[in-house]
Amino acid sequence: MRDYHWEKDFESVRKFLADIFRIRKAYTNWIPSELENLKFGPGGTEYRDEEDEYLKIWEAFDEAQQITLRIIAVSYTKPSGGCWLSVHPNYTSVAREIVLWMWNRVKEMKGGKVEEVNMKFVVDDDDEDLILLLSDLGFQKGEIEGDKQVRPIDLPVPTYSLPEGYIIRNAVIEKDFLKYREVQMTVFPHIVSMSMEQLQLFSTASFYQEDLDIVAVDPDGKFAAFCTARIDPLSKIAELEPVGTYPDHRKLGLARAVICESLERLEKYRPSAVVILGAAPTDGARRLYESMGFVNEGTRHYWFQLV
Repeated sequence: MRDYHWEKDFESVRKFLADIFRIRKAYTNWIPSELENLKFGPGGTEYRDEEDEYLKIWEAFDEAQQITLRIIAVSYTKPSGGCWLSVHPNYTSVAREIVLWMWNRVKEMKGGKVEEVNMKFVVDDDDEDLILLLSDLGFQKGEIEGDKQVRPIDLPVPTYSLPEGYIIRNAVIEKDFLKYREVQMTVFPHIVSMSMEQLQLFSTASFYQEDLDIVAVDPDGKFAAFCTARIDPLSKIAELEPVGTYPDHRKLGLARAVICESLERLEKYRPSAVVILGAAPTDGARRLYESMGFVNEGTRHYWFQLV
């Protein structure tokens, strides 16, 4: 195990995640854009260099030749207890050792405090190996984190219509910051902490393309709905994140409109997959995504244990 350093290790870890997706053809690990979002995501608090400490790289090592052979796992352990683990399919035997290390690491990061920490992993319901391991170690299945909505890439893009006076365009961060933050925070309250500096950093991420940052604009010029398509340049996985509609503009077909526009503009980037991971697990959201060709491939749950 060794420390992660963003500038030195991001590309190799992204390739590791892309390779796992290519081998498994399943979303049982972080996709590359989820890793990159740790630093470049515009919501929440600003990423600090010391947060590299939460990420660890696990490697196969040749003792005889004293050389590193390959990355076999990447773990993420936060002081709050939030955890994530991705293990190469050929090295699943090491997962137990790594989870136990993470359990001890959470205890260390408590710094001797007596309060219990809710250590929790986000786990796909079809990730049988990790579920079996966590169950054996005393973890319990908790609330739903979200659905895995996946859209076949060969489906034609559905049509959409807009209410009178509304238009669709892409956001321009330098000009639209206040309206951009306002509409997103009505759906995701943590966006209230978004700053112009964070949004500018977000626009420099490798997954970000300005023409894929779509908004619906009402007749008064306010943003009424939004959908950002993030496409990883290595794996070509496109993730629709975030997606939402201002409460006062719901039931007008705007969510369908911004998603359709995103799908249409994505075509020139030739994505290998189009997904919404952690999608809202509500009947309304599921009906919307199903009507647009998405297939609900199951849910992701939190698995937790008090430490």
